Amino acid sequence: MKNKEIRIHPTQKPVALYEWILSRYAKDGDIILDTHVGSASSLIACRNTNHKFVGFELDEYYYKLSKERLDRELAQMNLFDFMGGWWNEQNNSEHYEDK
Repeated sequence: MKNKEIRIHPTQKPVALYEWILSRYAKDGDIILDTHVGSASSLIACRNTNHKFVGFELDEYYYKLSKERLDRELAQMNLFDFMGGWWNEQNNSEHYEDK
């Protein structure tokens, strides 16, 4: 895959594709259902777009791989989220001095 995602499923789609779909078709507050989770790309996209989700995977092998992938993704701290409040406070126009 060109976006450098590690492939864990033969029909894996890019997270960016699911983010694009969600941004155009899902409404705020929607709960997204994926009945064939596969690689968890859809669930990661839900997390990235602030949608709640429910997912199912019957194949135990792919369930384990997708759960590990989703757990890794959820464990990562987004630097923008971490610095967002501090950055906004530090870069507010009232903090700049004219020289």
